Amino acid sequence: MKRQMVLLGVVFALLMFGLGVAAAQDHGDGHGGMMMTGLPTVGPDVTIRFAASVGTTPAACGMIYEGQGAEGSTLSLNDYRFYVSNVRLINAAGEEVAVELKQDGLWQYANVALLDFEDGTGLCGEAGNADLNDKVVGTVPQGDYTGLVFDLGVPFELNHLDTTTAPAPLNLPAMWWNWQVGYKFVRIDLQTPNSETPAWFIHLGSTGCASADGNTPPSEPCSNPNMGTVRFDPFNPVQNFVVADLSALLAHVNLNQNAPMPPGCMSGPEDPDCAGLFPGFGLDLQTGVVDSSLAQTFFRVEGQTALAH
Repeated sequence: MKRQMVLLGVVFALLMFGLGVAAAQDHGDGHGGMMMTGLPTVGPDVTIRFAASVGTTPAACGMIYEGQGAEGSTLSLNDYRFYVSNVRLINAAGEEVAVELKQDGLWQYANVALLDFEDGTGLCGEAGNADLNDKVVGTVPQGDYTGLVFDLGVPFELNHLDTTTAPAPLNLPAMWWNWQVGYKFVRIDLQTPNSETPAWFIHLGSTGCASADGNTPPSEPCSNPNMGTVRFDPFNPVQNFVVADLSALLAHVNLNQNAPMPPGCMSGPEDPDCAGLFPGFGLDLQTGVVDSSLAQTFFRVEGQTALAH
């Protein structure tokens, strides 16, 4: 029942996007086709809603998606989770205001939240679980906010914990490599029956982490942090939501090839499978830092785009 409700919510949100686009087109005022009719007053409680999709179709375990990637591959999902951190809202003065996350003992700890779109059914049961989470919940000073900023990943000071003792949601072995490298910021596992190997993994995380061995956390930040930063302005915290679109991320990736093994991208700067993927995160593959010349494509805003109050 929980999975059905989440999917219905995503479908409803996608329908709302169409209504929002229509409204923006009908009331354009020269600002990219969107009518700025006022500023949404938010606070102290705020919820940032997320959804996961493959194009315009909700992302869900057990579904088959055709025509994906640069070669029009067929895929299904084994996993779809990612961490976000350092969530901020942009106020009317253009200032970034930190969202203090609710410490719920499950999905949020310190300034990190886990978004989980796999429900543990079918092949998602290999590493997943039944629980789902599609929102970040916190507080901000009451005020008018017009934008959203967040980081994709886990900050260095929390990235090298021991999952056996770390608080949730940093206690999941499936989202962790080892002490040295830390967490998988994004884990999207795919079944790709038309490819040379029937699997393709997207595991985004830091690389170039210097320590004695895999059981020793580094004392200095990794050379390639591979943490993306996502910014949306305008973004209406009351009406908008953020969609993580796998189809857009894979637009320039050939899922029919894997070189070298393991299949897919494990964030290595020398891995050719990462070359078409990293620009979708807005990251330079060789340095692991945000490249301002790249427009990330993984996330987009949907919902009512006109800022109405």
